[in-house]
Amino acid sequence: MSDSQHEPTRAYDALAIEGRRQRAWGAQSTFRTPDTADEGRPRKYIKPSAPFTSGNIHMGHVRSYSIGDAYARFCRARGEDVLFAFGFDSFGLPAELGAIAQNVAPSEWVARCAEHMTAQLQRLGFSFDWERSFMSSDAVMYRWSQWLFLTLLEKGLVYRGTGNVDWCDTCQTTLATIQVENGTCWRCHNPVRLIERPQWYLRLSAYVPENDERLRELADSGIWDENALASQRFVLGRVDGVELDLRADDDGELIVFTPHIDAIADARFVAISPKHPDIERWSTRGSVGERLEELRSGGLERAARDAESLPVIETGHMLRSPSGSEPLPLLISPAVDGRFGPTAVLGIPERDSTDAVIAQRLFGWERPAQVASREPVPQSVPAGVRGAVRYKANDFSVSRQRSWGTPIPIVYCEQCGIVPVPHEQLPVELPLHMRPTGTGNPLAELEEFANSSCPSCGGPARRETDTLDCHFDALWLWVPVCVPPSERERTLDEIFALDDLRAWLPCERVVAGSDSGNFVFDQRIIAKALRDIGHLSFMDDGEPFAGCLFHEMVIRDGRKMSKHLGNVVDPDELVSSYGADTVRMASLYAARPQKSLNWSDSAVTHCHRFLGSLWRYSQARLAMTADESLDDDGASTEFLRARLQKWCATAIEKITEDVEQLEMHSAARNLIRLFERIKGFESRVLAKRGALCKEDLGAVLDALQLMAAMLAPFAPHIAEELWIACSGTELTDHIPWPTTVKVAA
Repeated sequence: MSDSQHEPTRAYDALAIEGRRQRAWGAQSTFRTPDTADEGRPRKYIKPSAPFTSGNIHMGHVRSYSIGDAYARFCRARGEDVLFAFGFDSFGLPAELGAIAQNVAPSEWVARCAEHMTAQLQRLGFSFDWERSFMSSDAVMYRWSQWLFLTLLEKGLVYRGTGNVDWCDTCQTTLATIQVENGTCWRCHNPVRLIERPQWYLRLSAYVPENDERLRELADSGIWDENALASQRFVLGRVDGVELDLRADDDGELIVFTPHIDAIADARFVAISPKHPDIERWSTRGSVGERLEELRSGGLERAARDAESLPVIETGHMLRSPSGSEPLPLLISPAVDGRFGPTAVLGIPERDSTDAVIAQRLFGWERPAQVASREPVPQSVPAGVRGAVRYKANDFSVSRQRSWGTPIPIVYCEQCGIVPVPHEQLPVELPLHMRPTGTGNPLAELEEFANSSCPSCGGPARRETDTLDCHFDALWLWVPVCVPPSERERTLDEIFALDDLRAWLPCERVVAGSDSGNFVFDQRIIAKALRDIGHLSFMDDGEPFAGCLFHEMVIRDGRKMSKHLGNVVDPDELVSSYGADTVRMASLYAARPQKSLNWSDSAVTHCHRFLGSLWRYSQARLAMTADESLDDDGASTEFLRARLQKWCATAIEKITEDVEQLEMHSAARNLIRLFERIKGFESRVLAKRGALCKEDLGAVLDALQLMAAMLAPFAPHIAEELWIACSGTELTDHIPWPTTVKVAA
């Protein structure tokens, strides 16, 4: 007797049901990615987020993967080939710190975390193709980062430079701009300061304008939700305005920007970013250079971003005013970066609160009394003004002074200088036995790694001992699952030419948390670069994701879940108490993806009560089929069966539309409503004739089978068991999604 051929029971035993279905899925390889040789079936690559190997999944993961899994199951049910697989983002500082805390090698820590998290996800019944899973810290995978680094380096999209970078003293590493949150480190939340040091940079700016231009097309597609689009606009940081050339007192010239074309005459100063490419040109007088160096090496504490605490350096240069009035002093201030990027801007205190604070501090400027009803006075636009755009998104450092990351494939030779490691020598492998302590740079101190030979002249050389930030690894995390595991040992040039990879790209839908905007933005950048280089030339628009859904976070009692706050919900405990189907459905039922999910026990108990009621009701009606005393004259209730048929047709239409638009919240509620209508039909029949006839019972069972088919994306274990029981058919494939009503009338 197979697992599904068991005697029906009235009790809803979620754990037993879920165990049976998961064993059946494993035995049948139900979620294995189909062969792409069949050109006749639609294909959909649905990408979930790749979590850090943190040790445990949390409710945010449950919400995210429940949305993506429901959509993947829906697509399979409609006869579409689906690629839905999983990868771990297993490099980076959190993993290194976890290993230090456990006093183990990072490789051991992430392997342990990945094993535990995989078991948690499998227990929840997510339909990932686990054969295609990967860890970014495996050598066969991080050679992708090294290959990408070298490929971009050859095209000038990665470069070596000495510049101002954000530095966290606590983590002892540089940070990308996106990793600085309100002046603090994204990981430890301690203050960040600017320092100057040699770094490897990603030339993000080369494709920022195209990422901007493509946003309108993404919006018009209808499958990028507003949260996702808003995240791209936020990372982009576009500011529209004008620029003009201002002559300096030493006959130099500086291009300055302002978003306030109608207030140019009100400018009181010019502020230039310390990250401006020509900053050295404007910091030669007096002690300006020393003060700038002090700012870079620690003078700028970024714990507070308010204008009162931001440093301002007077350069001694004066620029001619565009309105012909008093010359404008040139100031250096990082207050520019967060608003306009590494540029120079007109300081207009009447229009900008930060400019107002600076003007008051340095020049004693006071805001003039304003009359509320007064209209702005029109100003003439100076000659030479031209339309311009500035972006906050800009080049950022990708090298880090940490040991648990992708080794940068560069050596330094006294004879040859900076020498890239040849592609055929990849991967440059990370010593897995190394145990970082949290201080210093372990790779620089490990002579067996640091000492090397020059690929060019063969002489002695030193390896680059900085590693790539895990954000650089994330640039390609959307690609590996498109490659069958048997092909992953190939060279990357061969991999990008695989028909299997090209068949799945671009990805049909990304489902991730609302904090993933910067990852997606930079992945869009890299796709365009690889398109132009030739590896992704088949993707004309350079967009790796046709659609994108960013869901909001799970909170509790109005606050973000945190161990520190003691408000964390353990998914394992919920599954043990209520079952995976209840937990999955509750995470979908409780709120729209675009809304924060304020977790409460009510959603869990409501969904558990619904599933239990559905199970008991269905089992009782299935048992009635053996009752030979049922009346077979259903003429008097034919109109009620027709009404049930109409309710089912409406449910198919609404739920299908809901799932197509990833409105899982609405779909779950419509499923519960359909169940209430099925029970309502029976109540009306009993009120009219006192008992169900054979036709009425058949209508109920047909409606329950239809409901089971539509419930399968949300609560797949119980849905499949019900469908098998109602249909009398062993399930060897995915339950077909209903398009027509099969309810006896």
